[in-house]
Amino acid sequence: MTLDSKESMLRRWSRRKQEAAQATAAVEEAVPIDTEDSLDTKAPVEAEEIPVLTDADMPPIESLDEDSDYSGFMSEGVSDELRNLALRKLFKAPVFNIRDGLDEYDEDYTYFEKLGDIVTCDMKHQIEMKELREREALEAAKEAETEMEAMESIEDEGEDDLETIEQIEDEDMPGEAAEMVAEVVELDPEIKQEFKNE
Repeated sequence: MTLDSKESMLRRWSRRKQEAAQATAAVEEAVPIDTEDSLDTKAPVEAEEIPVLTDADMPPIESLDEDSDYSGFMSEGVSDELRNLALRKLFKAPVFNIRDGLDEYDEDYTYFEKLGDIVTCDMKHQIEMKELREREALEAAKEAETEMEAMESIEDEGEDDLETIEQIEDEDMPGEAAEMVAEVVELDPEIKQEFKNE
């Protein structure tokens, strides 16, 4: 299909716009506007001026409720003080004080419900961690005791070795045995220190 055989989009838009403008012009011509009559009807409205309400015209604030008409308090002649009192009374009505429940800052966080017999997952985890720390402390104490016993047994063995060396020296050892004992004493610094102390 060619553009010539079919109307283009812009031409169709332009044609429809012109048709709409002609239709509105035809409607305006069909309904004649009488300018004199329209001026006469508007004139009395302008002639009637709405009286400006003052503080004296307003009802007492105590008599107002949520169904009262507060529009008179918006008049220019009403003082700001009285207008504010009326608006304060209006906005204290229960209709304007509905909370949606989404304001988390409205709740009272100073009171907590007691859990009673309920044990939460966090409490269980804390109890398990406490038991684990206590078990680790007991195991560490047992290991420390085992190490101390091992050190004491090593010291006891060292003392036994010194006693045997002293016994060998007391007996008149042959020369080779005395040399071996001397080499052992030189190799082990603890034994050497104990010989010096004695």
